[in-house]
Amino acid sequence: MSWLDQTNSVLGVIGFALTIVTLVKVQSVHRAQSEERALLRRLYGTESLAGHLRSAASFLRQGEQDARNLAEELVRMCGQIEGISRALDSMNRIRGGTPESRSVVRLVERGYYTPPFYARVVNDAQSNADFLMYRNLQIANVDILQAMERAAKRGVHIRILAISSESTDGVLEQAAMVLPWPQVPPDTLRRQLAESEDRIRSVVAGWPTRARRNFEYRGYVIAPNMHFARMDGTVMQGFVGTLSPAQPDQLDDRGYVELPRDREPGATLSRHFEELWAQSAAHVVLEV
Repeated sequence: MSWLDQTNSVLGVIGFALTIVTLVKVQSVHRAQSEERALLRRLYGTESLAGHLRSAASFLRQGEQDARNLAEELVRMCGQIEGISRALDSMNRIRGGTPESRSVVRLVERGYYTPPFYARVVNDAQSNADFLMYRNLQIANVDILQAMERAAKRGVHIRILAISSESTDGVLEQAAMVLPWPQVPPDTLRRQLAESEDRIRSVVAGWPTRARRNFEYRGYVIAPNMHFARMDGTVMQGFVGTLSPAQPDQLDDRGYVELPRDREPGATLSRHFEELWAQSAAHVVLEV
């Protein structure tokens, strides 16, 4: 094969490579799902193409100056193709398209510990739903209790940990400093906690036996320092523990992160829940 024929062949490969790179770039803009990106990579064969181009570049480097220049251009194109492949891998990990995505932190900008948040946790849970909170007002809401009853009927084990109405004045004073809106003085907070505990007991008492057996509630009596929920293998933590003036004006604007339960820092938060649950055995509101 003459040098000119070799050059024409390489130019044909370059044209094909440019077409592939263009298609990959265009498609990656319009396709957000990881399955589609994986399909693109299989169809276009970017890894094998990059390998062939590098082999051609090595051969051309042995020839005349024009061939060596062309080889350098091929090497540059190989780097561009491989960069696109790495970008596709990164997008898949971020968007949950691969098994590795289970270790990625997911950011949710709004809705932490709002009624839709509770509904999502208990409706989506398959085996368990745990809530560690400060104030129990929302749990006493009839709509949320109905959603929890439905989940408990289908076998979801629900556990609630909230500040106990039996806490000392010092604990309630500390809690009052970090409670989100509406803020209340310690004596009002104690009354709210007790009233909500009574209401929850009353409502759950009317549930079917299966549902009651899957619902537990304990009060903790230490200064509040964590605030999160767990749903099966996911921990959802917001930033309610900051001082009240630092909180968003609207509760709906509170963001949170979703963490894998079996990886740090989700694993530490899970251990914290279990230890606090054990420490709160003397302040049972409802238990199996």
